[in-house]
Amino acid sequence: MGKFDNIKISNFDELFSKTKTVAESLNKKGAQAFDMSRKRLDYLDAKAKISKLYEKYGRIQFNVFAGEEIDENELDMLTAQIITYREKLAELKAQLDEVNDTTDLKREAEDLKKEVIIASKEAKEVIKKQVENARNAINSKVSQSSKPYDNAFVEVEVEPEEAEEE
Repeated sequence: MGKFDNIKISNFDELFSKTKTVAESLNKKGAQAFDMSRKRLDYLDAKAKISKLYEKYGRIQFNVFAGEEIDENELDMLTAQIITYREKLAELKAQLDEVNDTTDLKREAEDLKKEVIIASKEAKEVIKKQVENARNAINSKVSQSSKPYDNAFVEVEVEPEEAEEE
């Protein structure tokens, strides 16, 4: 390979591995937060719908109390819908309770933030070490060279226009 044969690439592999792990963790946490937000919206939607059903049911019951004629099928349909939405609400509430409300999400977000900060610091240290190793390898090759450092080959790019002016 040449000048950089002594430099180990394993630290970069470790850096990329940690970066990948943090990214996967962020993705997983983001998906969980999105899923919980969706479930909260479903729960609120179901609560609003059941509220309207209760209102309709109450009107029909009041009409029965007032001695008016009612459609028994409509009352049965509302009863079935209320039962269905109550079950749906209970299921959604149980799923939301599994997460132990927003305090767990906040705690997980803080933990993830700390992980990212630690991984960033570790990445910075790995990069510093790699730069130091590269510098040491270059200095070692230069000092081992039989030519003095001042006479080392240096490549300089000159534009054709600049060369003509000189």
